[in-house]
Amino acid sequence: MTIGLYDASRNDIAAAMPNQPAYRFKQVWEALYHQFRAPTDITSLPAALRDELSNVLPESLVWKTESTDETGDTVKFLWHLRDGGHPIATVLMLYPDRATVCVSTLAGCAMACGFCATGQAGFNRHLTAGEIVEQVVKAARRAQTMGRRVSNIV
Repeated sequence: MTIGLYDASRNDIAAAMPNQPAYRFKQVWEALYHQFRAPTDITSLPAALRDELSNVLPESLVWKTESTDETGDTVKFLWHLRDGGHPIATVLMLYPDRATVCVSTLAGCAMACGFCATGQAGFNRHLTAGEIVEQVVKAARRAQTMGRRVSNIV
């Protein structure tokens, strides 16, 4: 199984960029974790290196759909996990004084509540730390497009 972008350690990222000057690693780390950019959007890198990073360390969440409530204050994301297509949800909630992202930590749910689609799907597995971080990063990207910054994670 290929390691996901946000599950990659500093050494994994460096190994994905052999024969690159040391400053390239710093550019990538800053872009991923401070600017919340996808590898393909790190324009300070050569196009070939962006493509290579995307192929060697792919993102784990595949966008499925997004919906926004009538006020525009709640954005729900539905993702499928790259390794098996299991659906997970992330919610970005905007308040006057903060922006909160609610992340999934499980693919599915073992409770099997009759009223809940996630529970009816059954439990598949726990998410990796990188898959959880990637939800925050992707919600932060969306918040940036709205002039907001994620300040809370639940």
